[in-house]
Amino acid sequence: MIKPLDVRNKEFRRCFRGYDEQEVDSFLDHVVDAMDKLLRENTELSEQVQRMGTAVAHYKELEDVLKSTMLIAQKTAQEMKASAEKESEVIIQEAQARADEIVRQASLESEEMVRKASTESERMLTDSREQAETILRQAQQEGSRVLDEATVKINRIMAEYEELQKQSKVFRAKFRSFLNAQIEMLDVEEKTRQGQAFPELPEPTGLLREKLA
Repeated sequence: MIKPLDVRNKEFRRCFRGYDEQEVDSFLDHVVDAMDKLLRENTELSEQVQRMGTAVAHYKELEDVLKSTMLIAQKTAQEMKASAEKESEVIIQEAQARADEIVRQASLESEEMVRKASTESERMLTDSREQAETILRQAQQEGSRVLDEATVKINRIMAEYEELQKQSKVFRAKFRSFLNAQIEMLDVEEKTRQGQAFPELPEPTGLLREKLA
């Protein structure tokens, strides 16, 4: 491959009625400058293509990492949701069992108190019923509170999962737009480089026209 320095250092033999030395040197300088410019532009374009390729590979790797992270997050959210549902069911069953046991114990106590009571039977029966209703109401309130806490926890997990999905969609859209922009930029640079005209050469002198004829 001929380098600009080879053209610049090229020496021609002198002969009778040969080319004008100054014109030949001027033409060769013009050719060298054009070759230098083309070589620099080619080097810059090659470096840009290499940088773009590295950037695309890097963002591709980021996309793969994000996909893996989203899959893990989705699986974790599903597991947390299933666990919360099971936990809420167990809590409700335990609360119901506690309420039933409290009611049963209260009933037994009230019946025992009725059997032992003589003069204060009506008052003690009323007190025991009130106590049983209070205990039952507290048990129901406890069960409702536990159920509400489980519902809030499930709703929070679902909201976090939906937020992760939204962030994933936004990132995918931005990343796809960035890749398209980079590809379009490379296409424009490639078309510009392919469509760039070579520098015009100077018109041949009268002596050169005779030689060419």
